[in-house]
Amino acid sequence: MADFLFYAKIVLLVVLLYDVGILFRKPEEGSKVAKLDFWTEMERKGINALLIPSTMVFIICLDIVQEVDIYLSTALFVLSLLYLGYPRPFAFGKNGILLDGKIIAKDRILKAKKTEKGAKISIEWYGWLMEKDLPASDVTDLILEEFSD
Repeated sequence: MADFLFYAKIVLLVVLLYDVGILFRKPEEGSKVAKLDFWTEMERKGINALLIPSTMVFIICLDIVQEVDIYLSTALFVLSLLYLGYPRPFAFGKNGILLDGKIIAKDRILKAKKTEKGAKISIEWYGWLMEKDLPASDVTDLILEEFSD
């Protein structure tokens, strides 16, 4: 069982390293860019801002109870905090939107509408219709100008 948990942590480590790695993606040249601060990111993440670190603390507690080294679990905890709160760029350029390290191409954006906390865009994402919340910023205003009905 301990081997299974170790391999599960390795898989989680690879996923978190990938997620943290794409956060360092640079916006395209000439894009309008805004940096989202830690608290804005936590607000955008919603309940996950509490659940993800709590899960990592639980994994650390399991390691302590099982008398296993906590180095890997601690690294997962630190990576999860980095993933959640790293001040990432939010940009809008000629090719699309850079949000959470992912590029949403302009032709995938169906519409945008203003909300109390910024805007909401409807996008086609790998064949699925999806809505994404955008934080209030100058970048969001540009997106609303281009994609509002």
